[in-house]
Amino acid sequence: MAKASAAAPSAPPPWVEEIPFKSESAYLCMIVNRRIGLIRVIDFRAGALPAKRLFIQNVAKREGIEKVILLVEKDEVSSWTRVGFVREGQVPGFYKRSDGHLVGCVIGERTASVEVGEEGQRNAERTINLAKKNGPNVPERTPGVSVAEMDEPDALKVRDDLWKKGRGLSGFDAFGREAERMYVEVTPRKGKPNVLSAEFQDCFGHALLEILRSPEGDSEAASVCAGLRNMSETLKERGIVSAFAFAPADDVMLTGIYLSAGFRKTGLLAGGVPGPSGRRDAILWTRKLANPAGEEE
Repeated sequence: MAKASAAAPSAPPPWVEEIPFKSESAYLCMIVNRRIGLIRVIDFRAGALPAKRLFIQNVAKREGIEKVILLVEKDEVSSWTRVGFVREGQVPGFYKRSDGHLVGCVIGERTASVEVGEEGQRNAERTINLAKKNGPNVPERTPGVSVAEMDEPDALKVRDDLWKKGRGLSGFDAFGREAERMYVEVTPRKGKPNVLSAEFQDCFGHALLEILRSPEGDSEAASVCAGLRNMSETLKERGIVSAFAFAPADDVMLTGIYLSAGFRKTGLLAGGVPGPSGRRDAILWTRKLANPAGEEE
């Protein structure tokens, strides 16, 4: 008797997947990022919050993802906090003429979400103070640093090679829907090159900035800072109003880089980013590039 053939192994799910939810009273899209364990919810219709919360929670638990975030208008914040989300930050100019308010939820056994406590707040402020005192303070001119545009296939190859060896800082995965991306390679005078990326949407006027890996040493820090400044100017020239980024709240080096690049802390997310031994709180860094009239801030 012939042996039955073994079933073909199923393909692994994509790193990022859009999962829609639509009913008579609710319509939303969940952008599931399995690489960094984050779900961003884009809500298209107000109301029906309990049903939305239940669907979000079920998908997050099925995927093993702990952190869920939304960026909403100010008048929507209270509705989401009533169903267990926490107001965690603000992105000035996220919608060009109005701010985006970030609400987040750590999916756990309890109905109420986890939020950053007093100790977490103190840790973030301690990191900022240390960065101001001992972190990289990069001058406006960074001689010897190269900042060059990079094609997407080359940038993603560098990303894939890094992630095969271990966890990177960012994955350059989709954060929004139908957005564009730009990539730059930064090369320090001493040290290894790094790759930075910006995902932007002209219609809304905002951009998410990402750094592929944590820099090592002041020279690499200077090159990353130069890259952030360069991308900020390029984005401003094409009409982008607001830039934002997320970074571990206990990383003094990255904190110093964002401060030197003109960013400021406008939020703190509980379990906002992955780490080697579990999720870590994250600082929301923002920089207002221009106002909607086109004048510099």
